[in-house]
This record gives sequence, C-alpha cells and structure tokens, in this order.
Amino acid sequence: MPITDPLKKQIAQKARLHMKVCFNCGARNSIAATRCRKCHNGYLRLKNRNLGIKK
Repeated sequence: MPITDPLKKQIAQKARLHMKVCFNCGARNSIAATRCRKCHNGYLRLKNRNLGIKK
C-alpha cells in the first residue's frame, strides 16, 4: 500500500535509506557510525538510496 502523505513518506524514507552498511558483515549501522556495531570493522559505506521500480 503506497504512502500518500508526504510527511509520513519522508519519515519512512529516512528510516529505511539513511544508514551505513558494513562491507565485512553487511550489518546496518546508524548514519553517524564510524565502526560497525556487530564486527567493529571501520570499513562502512552509505546505503544505496536510488529509488525506483524494481526490475
């Protein structure tokens, strides 16, 4: 069910897309993280935020 309210959509996108992902174990971390919460590795990347239709 698509979200039509723009404020709720913005909140949902922030919760789903604004995070860092560990290269080593794939755990999701907060955007402010410098090390992984699971394996303590410092090699993090931003989550891909491209929105679109799945192919």
